[in-house]
Amino acid sequence: LPRLRPYQVEVARAILGRIAARQGGSISVEVARQGGKNELSAQVELATLVAHAGTGGALVKCAPTLTPQARISLERLTSRAHAAGLGGLVRRSGQTVRCGRARAHFLSAERHANVVGHTADLLLEVDEAQEVEPEKFDRDFRPMAASTNAPVVYYGTPWGPRSLLAQATAEH
Repeated sequence: LPRLRPYQVEVARAILGRIAARQGGSISVEVARQGGKNELSAQVELATLVAHAGTGGALVKCAPTLTPQARISLERLTSRAHAAGLGGLVRRSGQTVRCGRARAHFLSAERHANVVGHTADLLLEVDEAQEVEPEKFDRDFRPMAASTNAPVVYYGTPWGPRSLLAQATAEH
């Protein structure tokens, strides 16, 4: 995992280990602003896509908004793929990035966003989880990973006791 700090590598290994073992469960990643959450996430996504290019599967990343948050994550992933020399294998189509048979979908968790129908059989990520409404997540996103036992990763900065991130952290 290039360009990651030691604490990021530790978290990345934990996430990738859960994916490989199909362990499910959840991991909360609380890091201060500019602490590298998005870089960590992009590297985990890229490693997941490459590892599952032959067998297939999907990861879903939701963010509080499509623009700019989910699109920034999508751009970061494609940028890291090109930097790693994988630009020929990793292709973007709309809000989806594909590597062989594996794909990553980037979705909005805004209240009225229609995201039903996606499955996260590899990984479900929540960017800026402290800003995502818990009700929206529980209704529309949590079921994406429930039937497949995919791990759920909540990335964010501590905010308040009622946030999705705080609830996820309290479950551990």
